[in-house]
Formats: sequence, C-alpha cells, structure tokens
Amino acid sequence: MSGCTSVPVEAPVENSQLTWQSRQPELAAIKVWRLSGRVAISQAGEAWNLNMDWQQDGDDYQIQLYGPFGAGRVKLVGNAYGVLLHDSNDQTFYADKAQTLLYEHTGVTMPVEGIRYWIVGLTSPTQTTQPKLDPQGRLAYLEDEQWQVNFKRYTDVSGMQLPFKVFIVKPENDIDVRLVVDSWKLGAF
Repeated sequence: MSGCTSVPVEAPVENSQLTWQSRQPELAAIKVWRLSGRVAISQAGEAWNLNMDWQQDGDDYQIQLYGPFGAGRVKLVGNAYGVLLHDSNDQTFYADKAQTLLYEHTGVTMPVEGIRYWIVGLTSPTQTTQPKLDPQGRLAYLEDEQWQVNFKRYTDVSGMQLPFKVFIVKPENDIDVRLVVDSWKLGAF
C-alpha cells in the first residue's frame, strides 16, 4: 500500500512575508551547490526530456544536459563574463548568455540565467514584480522577463527548504519547462 501515501501538509507560518524576508539572506548565502535532475521542455510542438547535472560555485557554473543513455550531451561552462557550450561532436561555441547559446546550437529554450536563482528559491536580480508566497513563506509564483515560474514542491536540504519541482512557462512563445530535482548537494563537491 505504499503507493497510497500522501504528502504531509505543512502548517502555515504566522507571517509569510516576514518569514520570506528572513529566508532570503540564508538562501543567498548558498554559493556552492550541485543538483541532479530531469527537465522536460516543450516548445512550438517539439519536446525534449533531458537529464540535468548542474554545479554552481559563486558565478562559475557547469551544466550538463543529455538524453536517454547519454545521447546528445551538451555541457555549458560559464561565469559572469560568458559561457562556452561543448557539444557531443567535440565542438565548442561561445556567447555572452547561456540561454542564447543553448538555443542557437540545440534549438532548446531554457532560461538558464533565471533558473540559477529560482532553483534555490530566490528571485533573480532582474525581478521587478512582487512574487507570491506560499503559506510557509516560500516562493510560490513569480514573473520574471516574461517567464512565469510556479514552485510546485519543496524539500528539506541540510535544514533548508529548497525547491525540487519548478514549472516555468513563457506563454507568448509557447515554451514550457518542467524541472524536477532528484538530488541536492550543498557546499563543496
């Protein structure tokens, strides 16, 4: 009967806005992290189901995206100054923005620059509208540069509540990105 288990309901906090304000410095202090997960992307009638390994160390990052059995592996290696894309044909390309580079060489649109912040439960520096919070004082929904971000579930990682299911859409471009984290690691890797 283990298939019938339910997700425990968390009690709401007294003041979600105050809780959110106190959580932000803790989340912003997470400079080094690694996650493994899956991402499903659909756009303009095409769809990709990819595995994702993401390592972040301050502004430096490395993201690997690949299909079943490692097919079509792409590696993005970047920092605040630019990004390199290494494809499965051992070719390397450069651009200022990861999202642009990924689209130009794979046809996949994924808001890499925003996900860096959203995946740890923060708003990005480009965020201009007030996000919506859940009853526990965590991000529930935000809009950032025409992306609509829904935080579906959180999990405890080293005593911190971090997202593990995030759905991102850009309706005017018919783009849907669904990210599920399988494992988190905070600190040196």
